[in-house]
Amino acid sequence: MSAENDVRLEDSDASVRDARRRVRWPLLTVVGVVLLGLYSWWLGPVALVAPWDNFILLDGGYRIAQGQVPGTDFSNAIGPLVYVLTSLGIQLQAVPSLAAVGYGCLLFLPVSAVLAGYVSHRRLPGGYATGFTVFMALLVISVRPPGYSPGTTTYAMLYNKFGWLLYSTLLLAVLIRPRTRRPLADGAVLGLVLGLLAYDKVSFFLLGVVAVIFGLFLRTLAAREMPGLFAGFGLVVVVFWLGFGISPIGYASDVATAFAAQGSGKRLSMLLHAVAYNAPVGALALLVVAGLFFLARRRGEPVRPWRLLLITLFVLGSSVVISAANSPEKSDLAALVVIPLVLVAALKPELPRWTGGDGQRRIPAPLLAGLVLLLIVTTAPIAGKDALALGISATRRHLVEAPPPAQRITSPHLGDFVIPPDATWQTAYRNASDVPAMLDDGLALLRRHIRPGDRVASMSLANPFAFALDLAPVTGGPLWWDLEISFDERTHPPADQVFRDARWVMVPKLRAGQGCCQDTVETMTRIYGGYLAQHFRMAESTADWTLLARS
Repeated sequence: MSAENDVRLEDSDASVRDARRRVRWPLLTVVGVVLLGLYSWWLGPVALVAPWDNFILLDGGYRIAQGQVPGTDFSNAIGPLVYVLTSLGIQLQAVPSLAAVGYGCLLFLPVSAVLAGYVSHRRLPGGYATGFTVFMALLVISVRPPGYSPGTTTYAMLYNKFGWLLYSTLLLAVLIRPRTRRPLADGAVLGLVLGLLAYDKVSFFLLGVVAVIFGLFLRTLAAREMPGLFAGFGLVVVVFWLGFGISPIGYASDVATAFAAQGSGKRLSMLLHAVAYNAPVGALALLVVAGLFFLARRRGEPVRPWRLLLITLFVLGSSVVISAANSPEKSDLAALVVIPLVLVAALKPELPRWTGGDGQRRIPAPLLAGLVLLLIVTTAPIAGKDALALGISATRRHLVEAPPPAQRITSPHLGDFVIPPDATWQTAYRNASDVPAMLDDGLALLRRHIRPGDRVASMSLANPFAFALDLAPVTGGPLWWDLEISFDERTHPPADQVFRDARWVMVPKLRAGQGCCQDTVETMTRIYGGYLAQHFRMAESTADWTLLARS
């Protein structure tokens, strides 16, 4: 009797210790995500070395906050998720400003962290799940586009960062079986992730659908999760449709139009560059999998690494294909971290206890070293550059709090839109440090002419004027103009749609050697110049802008 009670007591103590170990990693996950969120909140709007794309975020969020609907009142080649988040950030402010973008990221942080945490903690050892979730959270608050240097601070291309974290989470969900079966809950979470991918960027969504099919084929994803998946996906569609009026048909139409304008030669070049940049990581991953084949053969076991080889090739191939549809991201493809995590989950019984494994069998040291190296090279460069960008932004915080006179923009909504005076980034039409002067020139020009209720269109990548001057935004045209990305000379909206309610049109003046998007303005002028000459007249011209008034 006594011995039996002793055994039960020992079992009870062991179970308590196990429970504590299970609780520790989720708690550390929460602490890590909260600390990142607090740091982002403290940091506030960052000084923008690459500024112009941020006007797209502000204009898109402002239009939605003013009641406009993407796909109905304006077209948008990228999913509406980031603009919806910015619109929510705008509504949190008494005087909307660049801080709205940061608030939108902070609103998305708990959503993405909960999804990533739920998926990873049900499939990976605790330390890896915590690391993965915090890594994904870092992507949300980072102030550097993938592929850019840490010093190039900007909120541009948030949709790519959000896409990578959602796609990485989805890959974990479909390529690793959970420890316990909860088909409805797991399917619903997968559906939510897939739905957010759909409204973030279609290229990520399409590969996400392929990944789901691939998981069903490998049987790492259970067919019983499909009802939950459809329910979760449908919930996202309903929220965007009923909450913001975004019809799936209107959104699909925008995407189809943008796809028709894409330059195939440009995308092929980006695909080849993506393959070259990620070849070292791919070679290392395949070398580790080859080591597993050798180990299985030496032990006389069935050749189980075939599935791991297929998974490795799929994650590599799909990530590179997605990268070709983005801006040049080089080797900053966050989804590649899924490869070592899948290997960790498969090798958990054999990994040493200090690595989070069970230690049941001994794994060769070279193979373990290769796995550790693969985990490092897929995470450390991205996380390190993002952390450094946040640190650099902290050192520039004084610039945002008290901008130099030459960098101040005369709009209460752009008071925190600050560009370092030494920024030489070649932005849309001027070098970065010259953008405040260019904007001030345009704002002063408009103030001399506009009346309440007037709407202003802009023949530029983005339209900063409605947000800056509290104007009613124009309707009918694209949110942003980028040659062979959102339009070209064959695929573009008609002029009477683009300018139908514009009282004024701002045309930037181009300067040789300054600006990366001058061909956009030149192409727009060729397309719409005849219509503008017929329906508008020149009202005034300054050093940086030409203002056209409706005749």
